[in-house]
Amino acid sequence: MASPHRPTVSTRSYDGHERRHAHDHHQIVLPVAGTLDMEVGGACGRVGDGRGVLVADGVPHSFRSGGTNRFVVLDVPAAGLVPEAAVRACDAFFAIDSALDGLVRYLAAEAADRPLDPVLAHHAAGLLLRALEARQPTPVSSDPIDRALALMAERCGEPLTVAELAEAAGLAPSRFHERFRARTGSTPAAMLADLRLDRAEALLREGRLPLAEVALAVGFSDQSALTRSLRHRRGTTPGAVRRSR
Repeated sequence: MASPHRPTVSTRSYDGHERRHAHDHHQIVLPVAGTLDMEVGGACGRVGDGRGVLVADGVPHSFRSGGTNRFVVLDVPAAGLVPEAAVRACDAFFAIDSALDGLVRYLAAEAADRPLDPVLAHHAAGLLLRALEARQPTPVSSDPIDRALALMAERCGEPLTVAELAEAAGLAPSRFHERFRARTGSTPAAMLADLRLDRAEALLREGRLPLAEVALAVGFSDQSALTRSLRHRRGTTPGAVRRSR
């Protein structure tokens, strides 16, 4: 198939013959009815039952379907909509959540009799590619201190302990403390306190929450504890932070 100069969106059905090829454009296949068994670059899967597929340009793939079937197919030029690295980072087969399913149903209805208008096809393709990129799981770092730092950023508003951080890092507490300090120049407890104060200052400048709620939101037992920590570590007070916005 020749590479399209712009995105195209259409509905297609497939017969029971197995075919194998590659093309010089990206292709997204989304199920409306039936299933399509595919092998994409060595990965096998099924399009249907809440799963779609992204075939990057140049990737050999085979496909076969039996019975009644219907799919929304987007053919997208290999350059122009999103960075190539973003497409390559996406898994071939992906889950279709409720938001994506609503978009599939809309596209299936709009392209039921003829391919979509080029302008609508362009926007639909861009939206889908970005949605797939956003749904890729964040890789888990193999570095133990990176894992601890990620956990601190995610849960700094909770009563997180150094023991829990060490466990997440897969290190004994003493070894974790040593490696953390060598990596960051700070102790885990000090960095956690700073993260909480950073978030507290941001909430105070927004001015939407009472001081007591700010304190609880960032992991302090009460507003007095937050005030003491701000004064001790940063030489300021909640009131002064609010006035500085």
